[in-house]
Amino acid sequence: MYILLTVWFPASKGLEVGKKALEINEKIPDDETILKTILPGGLMRTKNGIKGITIFEVMEGKLEEAYARASEILALYAEVEGVNSRIDTMTTAAEALESIGLAIPA
Repeated sequence: MYILLTVWFPASKGLEVGKKALEINEKIPDDETILKTILPGGLMRTKNGIKGITIFEVMEGKLEEAYARASEILALYAEVEGVNSRIDTMTTAAEALESIGLAIPA
């Protein structure tokens, strides 16, 4: 299972969001017993500003803790005016199939 964090912000807020990212890294250090970072802060320019995504792998049995941690991260980003965010959970195809009693052939 994976958690995808998406953050959108105006390009004019880039410096403030960058400072907030550094603050978050200090305040909420990585804990790979809960979440493992797969893609740390991929950024892209869009017609509406900047879009940033981070992908975390959720460790077995840690979804509630992982979701709470992700929510805490996004709450800190929300302190910057103009920031919008979203949390999505995803599974791999193999995990989805397994959940319905099927498996990808080897």
